[in-house]
Amino acid sequence: MKISLINGSQKSKESNSGLILDRLKRFINKDHEIKNHKLGVKGFPEETLRKICSGDVIVLAFPLYVDSIPTNLLKLLIELEKHLTKEPTEDIVIYTIINNGFYEGKQTHIAFEIIENWCERSGIKFGGGIGQGAGETIGFVKNIPFAGFIFYNLDRSLKLLAQKIETKEPCNVTYLSPLLPRFLCRIMAHHFFWYPLARKNKLEKEDLVRKPV
Repeated sequence: MKISLINGSQKSKESNSGLILDRLKRFINKDHEIKNHKLGVKGFPEETLRKICSGDVIVLAFPLYVDSIPTNLLKLLIELEKHLTKEPTEDIVIYTIINNGFYEGKQTHIAFEIIENWCERSGIKFGGGIGQGAGETIGFVKNIPFAGFIFYNLDRSLKLLAQKIETKEPCNVTYLSPLLPRFLCRIMAHHFFWYPLARKNKLEKEDLVRKPV
């Protein structure tokens, strides 16, 4: 079986989508032909698009952008649709993993509807997937095994998703939040993301809450 893992993050370096795909790959039998594709902002050449469309399974992983999909991924879907409609196939199954900065994974439901509608338009099967809340936390705790308490439910869901991928069976969309109280996630976001980002841009903590004039 040919499986394409597509990291739809716009980040040029390490991304949370990439970390999730790396974890998923560990649960997929090595007998399958697995190809990793990093989308970035430039997209894929024609040869890569043809290889993706000639495979059996596509796994999309990307961050939520304003309750929707990133623009680079939208461009990719348009290009893939051209290939898929030119040579129609119902054999490809697409699974999707979306992470977002909100605490609730349910926040990704609109993006899932977009992917499902695109699958119907392109003539391929929507296989379901995982919507993960507090996605930025993944990068902060990347050195802690996913099976630890914070993302135990994500780890378990990735194992189940890998089983579905290997049989090309559809599954429901699973919405997850980290096994961490909301207030702790907020503290982590402040001290490990927003405050360091503010200092990097020569701002103080107070500047983050200052009301516009």
